[in-house]
Amino acid sequence: MIDRFSGPNWILSNFARIPVTLYSTLEEGWITYATAEHAFNAAKTLNPDECRWVADAPADDPGEAKRRGRRVTLRPGWDTDVRYRAMAAIIAAKFTPASSAAYFLLGTGKEELVEGNTWHDNHWGNCRCGRAACAPVGLNHLGQLLMKHRALLRTPAGTAAR
Repeated sequence: MIDRFSGPNWILSNFARIPVTLYSTLEEGWITYATAEHAFNAAKTLNPDECRWVADAPADDPGEAKRRGRRVTLRPGWDTDVRYRAMAAIIAAKFTPASSAAYFLLGTGKEELVEGNTWHDNHWGNCRCGRAACAPVGLNHLGQLLMKHRALLRTPAGTAAR
C-alpha cells in the first residue's frame, strides 16, 4: 500500500508541481494551471473573476490556491457531485497517457493508493492525526479516483496515446 502522497510518491499529490491543462467552458478556452490543486480550487466557482483569482495563485504555492478556493462562491452541485467529476477530469489531465506522471502512476502496480494525512481530511484521504474525530477510516476519494484512472490507463483506450 502507498499510504502517503509525499517523499517518493509526491507526484500523486495535488500539490505536485505538474501543470494541468483543461478546457474551461467558463473561459471558453484552454487553461494551464500550475498544479492540480490550482485547477481543483478554480473549478469550485462559476464566477470568472474568482476562477482567475484562484488560478493566478503563485505557482510555487498550491496552498495559496487552496486557501483562495475556500473563499469563492461555490457552483451549484459542488458538494454533491460536481467536485468528483472535476477531480476525475483533473487527474486525467495530470496523468495523460505517455506522460511521465502516467508512467509513475502505472508503476504503482496494484498498490492501494491512500492519501494519508494529518490535516483532518477524511473525505479526500485518510487522516492519521490521532484525534478521536479522525479515528474512523477516511473515504479516500482522491486515492480511489487515482486507482480508477490507473486502471483506465491500462486499457486499450488508455494506452492508445502511448
